[in-house]
Amino acid sequence: MTVLVTGLSHHTAAHPVLERLALTRSQAAALLGLLARSPAPAEAVVLATCNRVEIYLESDRPDRAADEAVRALAETTGAPAADVRPLLYTHRGPDAVAHLFHVVSGLDSMALGEPQIRGQVRAAYRLATDHGTAGAVLHDLFQHALRTGKRVETTTGVAHAAADLVGVALDAATDLLGPLSAHPTVIVGAGALGSLTVAALRRGADGGGAAAARPARADATAGGIVVVNRGREAAERLAGRYGVRAAGLDRLPALLARAGLVVAATGAGTPVITAELVAAARAGGPGHPLVLVDLSLPRNVEPAAARQPGVRLVDLAGLEARLKEASARVPVDEARRIVAEETAAFLTGRHLATVTPLIVAMRNNVLSIAEAEVDRLLGRTPALADHVRGEVARTARRIAEKIVHRPTVRVREMAAQPDGHAYVAVVHDLFGGPDQPAPPGPATGPAGRETP
Repeated sequence: MTVLVTGLSHHTAAHPVLERLALTRSQAAALLGLLARSPAPAEAVVLATCNRVEIYLESDRPDRAADEAVRALAETTGAPAADVRPLLYTHRGPDAVAHLFHVVSGLDSMALGEPQIRGQVRAAYRLATDHGTAGAVLHDLFQHALRTGKRVETTTGVAHAAADLVGVALDAATDLLGPLSAHPTVIVGAGALGSLTVAALRRGADGGGAAAARPARADATAGGIVVVNRGREAAERLAGRYGVRAAGLDRLPALLARAGLVVAATGAGTPVITAELVAAARAGGPGHPLVLVDLSLPRNVEPAAARQPGVRLVDLAGLEARLKEASARVPVDEARRIVAEETAAFLTGRHLATVTPLIVAMRNNVLSIAEAEVDRLLGRTPALADHVRGEVARTARRIAEKIVHRPTVRVREMAAQPDGHAYVAVVHDLFGGPDQPAPPGPATGPAGRETP
């Protein structure tokens, strides 16, 4: 069986492409349903964030599984499969494992080292578990990945050094507006990014971001912040936590008319802030400046909204250069060393798990042969004293144990080597027994790389 991942991210696709193929939670669940009905994938997890869509699979037919994943993604997003296929990368075996470990550690994020990705990976795994598409292999893989991400964070401190997406976005807004406390602020969305935004605005000069030392960036007063959400209860919970105000989505038009800063971060699949809505809010004339910060993909803000006089748009594409510059202080080398170490540990464990049945069968086979021969000998010599019979049985067992000891040690060692499958196959032929199936040779990915 082979683990593989196919997908696209901000590294390989432009933001319009990412937006076109972005998945909501319900779409990710629908994609899992399609994969569950496909014949090739044995297990599947879908990781969908604002900057990536990845499908992790486990299959004994990896080529077919990858092809079925492409068709399922195309069907879910409504894009032609012929258009989707060239946009995707595929990693198999060790490369797929290493990729996930890099992702969960924040080393593949737009905001390098960002800690939120671990929660997103955990949510993706739980969604797959809820839909019955995550089995034993992906369970082990994702649990090890989450432990790796936690180890990277606690050991290297990448989360503290990382460029905070929300902080960088608020820095960009400060550059356009000046002190944010002078402008009424509307946060659209009460999820993770909405919560981080409110926290950053309420944190004051100790807030995250590239310009954390600027008190003017994050000292918005409690009375100047309103959390807007389609579900009023979620908005009230978030607002209550930080001492700000809450409103339902129906209040957005009125709030836009007086806002100076709007941060949109919802999971909506279509824009929440349209050009028409902004135009209506500013119908009385240009008035005060308005900065729209869109942290979502698919977009929450129509780009055409920024065509209104005095309106500026900050989106993910525009923040990419700032994030790369701010990420320079992340301790990448140490984090990558840990990821490489954990990848090797996971792969070794997987290899050992595949040879454990062989080791058990090998030992049982040799011992059963020794016991059978002792029984045959003792059956022919009934006159032997009991103590002699016992010594014969013990001697035969010791000989059998010594014969099987070195192959057992070597099969464990060789199983973790790139060409160890050949040694394992030989051991099986010699000791495995007629009822034990031979272990498979390596599944190979691109360039003949062995996969687990």
